[in-house]
Amino acid sequence: MSPKRIARILAGFGILALGAILIITIGVVRRRSPEHRPTTTQILGLVPGTLLHARNFHWTQMKGGQKEWILTARDARYSDDRTSVLLKDAKVTMIAEDGKEVMLDAPAVRLEVKGNHVQQAHMSGGVTVHYGEFTTTTDQATFVPDQDQLTAPGAVVVTGQGLKVTGTGLIGHPKLQQFSLNAQVNTQITQDSKRAKSRQKS
Repeated sequence: MSPKRIARILAGFGILALGAILIITIGVVRRRSPEHRPTTTQILGLVPGTLLHARNFHWTQMKGGQKEWILTARDARYSDDRTSVLLKDAKVTMIAEDGKEVMLDAPAVRLEVKGNHVQQAHMSGGVTVHYGEFTTTTDQATFVPDQDQLTAPGAVVVTGQGLKVTGTGLIGHPKLQQFSLNAQVNTQITQDSKRAKSRQKS
């Protein structure tokens, strides 16, 4: 038998063996139950839910090429339909018309989003608003960025510049630094300790 004929016979056996292996492999895969078949997540090595969860969350809202406000949070979880985001330890920073920063802090925030745009922010767990020398605190509040409107239904306390104002219900515009209480408004004048000491010395 010539060497060429021997090579052809061996090549034929190799092709037959490869075909048999492919047939056996396809049969085994088809017989595997659905629960044993690897999912896309398993194939790619992804952890389920990783695309809906983020740490050290950061969101910058732009308007007319300018930063409208900046939102940061320790933790963020998107809903399955990506229309809402739950945030932990959130902080919103915006620039008022006079150039001063206005900051809103809340332990828990639920954002209502549409694409890359935040429509509303529902804050709870104790909300604090810092603007200039004043600080406003309340249990829960809702912020609508497009209207620059902050509303709070419950008890509100405003402190700063020797004043303490309490009331129920709040409507405010953080960028304009305008806030008004709806009912049961009570104002207390508190003397600043440093000013009091300077007056006593004089």
